[in-house]
Amino acid sequence: MMRNEFVLEQPTVPVSGDSRYLTPLWVSVNVEEPRQSDSSQSVAIGSELQANSLYHQVSISCKIRAVLKLLYFREQHVLVQFWSPLFVGKHLQLTTIDQPFGVGVANEELCFYRKDSEHKAFLVDTDHAEEDLSPLARVFMRGLPEWTSDLTNYKTRAFPQLDCAVRCKLHGYLALPVFDPATGFCVGVLELLVSSKLKDFAYEVKHIQQELKIRNLTSPQVFDGPALNVFNEHRKNELDEIYGILKVVCDSHNLPIAQTWMVSPSASYFVHEKVLEKSCSSFNTRCLRKVCMSTAIPFYVRDFRAWPFMLASKNCHLEMSRGVAGRALSSRGSCFCVDVTRFDEEEYPLVHNARMCRLTSCFAVFLHCVEGNNDYVLDFFLNDSRHVLNMVQTLKHNVKVSSRFELGDTSSIEVVDPPAYLSVNRTDSSGSESIVTDTSDPDYADVMDHCPSTNDSIEEVSDNFTIAVMVNVTFNMFVEQFTFPLVHGLSKLKNEVAKRFKLENRLRLKYIDDDNDLILICCDEDLKSALDASGSMNLICLEG
Repeated sequence: MMRNEFVLEQPTVPVSGDSRYLTPLWVSVNVEEPRQSDSSQSVAIGSELQANSLYHQVSISCKIRAVLKLLYFREQHVLVQFWSPLFVGKHLQLTTIDQPFGVGVANEELCFYRKDSEHKAFLVDTDHAEEDLSPLARVFMRGLPEWTSDLTNYKTRAFPQLDCAVRCKLHGYLALPVFDPATGFCVGVLELLVSSKLKDFAYEVKHIQQELKIRNLTSPQVFDGPALNVFNEHRKNELDEIYGILKVVCDSHNLPIAQTWMVSPSASYFVHEKVLEKSCSSFNTRCLRKVCMSTAIPFYVRDFRAWPFMLASKNCHLEMSRGVAGRALSSRGSCFCVDVTRFDEEEYPLVHNARMCRLTSCFAVFLHCVEGNNDYVLDFFLNDSRHVLNMVQTLKHNVKVSSRFELGDTSSIEVVDPPAYLSVNRTDSSGSESIVTDTSDPDYADVMDHCPSTNDSIEEVSDNFTIAVMVNVTFNMFVEQFTFPLVHGLSKLKNEVAKRFKLENRLRLKYIDDDNDLILICCDEDLKSALDASGSMNLICLEG
């Protein structure tokens, strides 16, 4: 197909799976083999020039083209193009000439921006100030992604093609560094532009990373955890000891799951209101200008019914000072909650996952490694909240055995929901610890009055199907996310979807099963089958 002097290959539309409701790319034709007379050389930055460097870069370009043919997007007005490093004289530049690209629809605006890009080249020499660099050059040199929900957040100086992008109705922007795992070097930058002002690029980043991996390439991942260099012997021993502590405490008190949290690293750059800022790896505007926490190894799951909760935790960031773990980190102490399912989603994003896995009582404590100067939060879920102080004693004993760690303050345990404090006092003759509650406020009550002796109440809620879950619904290129109590049933769910998408016609809801087949939801009972492993519901909405 010829569009504005470009030759594009028509995409193959899948006949099954959710990909058939997304937009594939019209991809440029095959990259030609280099001519021997070509004097320019493409290289991976930092590597030694070799005779086959140009052949290697063409091989990379061919792999990128194959990746583009596998990508699907949430909207049609999308351009994806690869920028490759090229030596011009003594200077190293990024160029997209003769490099693969793809468009969701071959319209005049996308083709015009592509043609404008081919007339651009961006220096990646190290002697240029950061503010004088383009996003592509910054991404290539840093090896970290850069993105924004709206290109108008950039200053014109910081984004040379800003005026052209606005004229072409392009707003959402993402630039990902691409690495060759064999060498560890950055071999180029994959640039994505869309018309929507996306607040979340997690889907695109995850999808691209998965397809790059198939071609033996890689890029930064969504929700990358803290960079734990397990090859460092001291860090490895540190993590091994934390795992041992989690295991002993869980096994001793029959706890279903324990996890480790750390402050999320700055793994990307986000542009907002003309300012370039470091951000975490969630690729979500929700984390902008916030200190986030993410799960790290090690973790210990004793009850495998809690495994979906662990998986959901890996794909979630907690804001510091929010939830039980966040409060423990901000106070460098300890925190306890009788029932985390009482939190709202803003306070605790994992609340619906906790409900699905029947996890209620949670204790979190700050842990500092003296030798490595690393800070952690240990997060324990209890089957019986009355045993929290016994569990704390076991924890203190095992941490004390190792001189490597310092445990946060457990003498005054902050209790959230209900508002009270647990204080660990002077031991009695039996050597056990006692609970002292603050009675100065008449609204304060003995914490144990609020601690259910069993999980019967939680089981009753789940058995009666009254839990609320997170629902993600895709209609055409639009996505809506909301919580919905499943007890309301399919009819009210359809009404909610129709209201959010402003649909007047009859609609159908489908979900993707484990075999990647699209399954129609026909009755209330089918809603249970639509729940995924994390306790969420991902649906496709169809009219008619």
